This record gives sequence, C-alpha cells and structure tokens, in this order.
Amino acid sequence: MLNKNEQYTVTIVDNGFQGEGIAKIDGITVFIDQAIKGEKVKIRIVKVMSNFCYGKILEVLEKSEHRAEIDCDKYKQCGGCDLRHIEYEETLRIKQQTVQNCLRKSVGAHDCARLRSMA
Repeated sequence: MLNKNEQYTVTIVDNGFQGEGIAKIDGITVFIDQAIKGEKVKIRIVKVMSNFCYGKILEVLEKSEHRAEIDCDKYKQCGGCDLRHIEYEETLRIKQQTVQNCLRKSVGAHDCARLRSMA
C-alpha cells in the first residue's frame, strides 16, 4: 500500500471523468489533479483510501503536447474552469470519451456501438 507524503515519478495513463490524471503505482490507481494523459510527473501522495489514492503534482517532468498556458490568475483558487490547463480541442475529446465510457458502462458495449452507429 502507498503512504501519505511519499513521492513518486509516474506516467499519466489516462484522464478521469473530471479531467484528473490517472496513474498506477504497484497496481494502485492514483488520481492527480491537473495532470494530462502522457505526461511524466513527480507527485506526492496526499490522501490514501482503501483501494486508490490522490496525488499532487510537485513537478511536470515531461509535458503533454496538449498542455495549455493558463491565462487566468484565479484558476487554481476558483474551480470554475478546471480544465483550463488543457487545450480546448483536447478537453472536447476527454469529455466525449467520458460520455462514451458512461454509456458503455450503463448500457453495455454492444448496445453502445449500436447507438453510435445511429448518430
């Protein structure tokens, strides 16, 4: 099990339904706010749950090609635009993937493919 305040270097393997980065450490899922799929980041574990953890970025070692410059000085405090660090086109792709994953889970993969062909 991972422990709070431990530091790791991880590669982000996916983005979650709220845009957070997802990494795996020894088979344990770690959710990392403001991380983007494909990035390599140094993190600190900030919260440990029974079967997953939350991490905080200490340093971005390899940036995603989709990382955008933040153009709002209140971005980290406000929370109103939590994907502003990602290029707009990529946020659309992440949101579309999230909807598809939710549909796939709720109606099954076969029915989801049928629904997609009807669109």
